[in-house]
Parts: sequence; structure tokens; C-alpha cells
Amino acid sequence: LNNSKIMNKNNLINLGISIKRERKSKNMRLSEVADIAGVSKSLLSKIENFRTIPSLPVLIKITNALKINIGELFSELEETKEPDYIITRRDEMEVVKREKSKGFLYQSLILKSRKDFFFESFIVTLEKGSERKTVSTNGDEFLFILEGSIDLILGNDRISLCGGDSIYFNGRIPHVPKNTSEGETRFLIIYLVE
Repeated sequence: LNNSKIMNKNNLINLGISIKRERKSKNMRLSEVADIAGVSKSLLSKIENFRTIPSLPVLIKITNALKINIGELFSELEETKEPDYIITRRDEMEVVKREKSKGFLYQSLILKSRKDFFFESFIVTLEKGSERKTVSTNGDEFLFILEGSIDLILGNDRISLCGGDSIYFNGRIPHVPKNTSEGETRFLIIYLVE
């Protein structure tokens, strides 16, 4: 395999998407594939959500567990036809583990990667008393409050937002949402990377 092909950012994103699609098409759970491959569930989740670059030996173990050929997987990345639309049904939303946090629940909506941009969206539920350190992302973010209220700590600013409010901001600025509701707060978040 060509190393530049493996290391290409867009291909890494598509690789994670392809592995997840193959796993789902075989009705296999994340833990099931991880056990067969001899890798941790956490590592497989990070690969599927392109939070880490898999080594070639790990990638081979995963493709063997899925009973697919690694060469075909990479050739498929180059040849995949773009769908005209993507639908995620309510019962198809997956809970995704992201940054180390307490009381943060991310449910994946739509994930889309192209040569010139990357789009990822989630419904996030913040429990009362939720906690997380500030994080930065490599792109812009759009946040729309569905219910409840938050204070968005964005660099040195503290921005109050409640149901119906939205904000678009530079995700490279360290940030964290703080739940200011009496109960749960839910919001839509979209990540855009060029």
C-alpha cells in the first residue's frame, strides 16, 4: 500500500467511515469486532471516528475481523460514488465517546467528508453538573440550543445561550459549554473543517 494514501487526511476520515459501514453491514457490535481483532473497543471507536491514526498491523487485524481485504478497502476509498443525500433516522443515532468528560452525551447525526471540507454533526445532551476541560477543534463550529441553557466559555468570553439561540465560532479557540439549566440541556453542534 502507498503510505501517502494511508496518511492522507481525507482518506483517513473515509477509512473510519468505511470501517464503520462494513461493521454495521455485518450487524457486528463495536466490542465484537474489537475482541476478534484483539484491539480495545476504545481504539476501534477512535479509528471509526478518526480520532487516531491506525498502524498498519492494527488495520490488518480489523479488516481480518471484518473479513474484508485491506487492499479493496483502500481502492474503495478512491472509487466510492458520492450519494445525492444522507439520512440518519432517529433510531440510527449512535452514542459516540469523545473528549474525557462527565455528563456529556454525543449522538452522531450526519458525517460527510469531501476533498475540500469535512462536516460532522451531533445532538449533545448535557446533564446538570456536567464537566469537561476546554478543548479546541481544527475548524469552525455551529451550535444551536434545542432546549435548556448554557454558558459557552470561548477563550476569555462567557456567552449565555438558551433555547432557540445559535452561535457560529472558531473552534480553534479553547471552549467548553456549561449547563446552566435546572435539568438537561440539548443542542445541535456542527463541525466544519476545510
